[in-house]
Amino acid sequence: MPKKTTKDTIVSINGSTDNVAIIEKREQISSSKTPKQFVKKRPDGFDYVEESYMRAMLNKSYPNWSWISSGNNPVELTTDWVKVTATLVIEDNGVVRQFFSPGAARIAYKRGEPHTLDNVIDLDKAIASANTNAFKRSVNRLCNIADDVYKKQVKTDFMTIEQEEQYDELIKEAKKQGMPLTRLANWANAKERIYQSNFVDAYNTFYEEVNHLQTKKQTTKKKKEK
Repeated sequence: MPKKTTKDTIVSINGSTDNVAIIEKREQISSSKTPKQFVKKRPDGFDYVEESYMRAMLNKSYPNWSWISSGNNPVELTTDWVKVTATLVIEDNGVVRQFFSPGAARIAYKRGEPHTLDNVIDLDKAIASANTNAFKRSVNRLCNIADDVYKKQVKTDFMTIEQEEQYDELIKEAKKQGMPLTRLANWANAKERIYQSNFVDAYNTFYEEVNHLQTKKQTTKKKKEK
């Protein structure tokens, strides 16, 4: 019967050691959970994060940043839309990085009136909204802030060879102890969702089930012998 496991230090698989500090910082930010009070829902059902939170996290993680207008015409107006183009520039552990992003917002007009500049309502708010959209996209893409909300999290702490072998041995033991095929298949499929960061909890939970089967089997055997 395999033994329980204990927590191991996550092994870096990034290869290069030149940018380890930068990579680790970005992965830590990406894996962070955005507080629920800053996550809102759009009319179409998709979640979004308030600009105030993203700006606060940007100030905290990358205090040396600039939001710079891009191109010869950074603010463009069409009949119904305003578009803003800008670039976020940050200094990250001595390395300057940047990300260009457009942002758009619909222009509001007086109800029932022609869509002309004379009938525009709060054009400054439409421009500000477009700028916010561009800014938030840049903060997310360049700095990994709110990756959990915008579905940009990518885990790279894959199981080590030793952990995979350990898990496979437990699957064999579970089969030997007569674990129901459906349950066994669930644990086998769960392997694809296990990383170094959650290996200990997943493995030990699986272990307890297998150990319970073994104990139950031994108890039944003793009763029969009596």
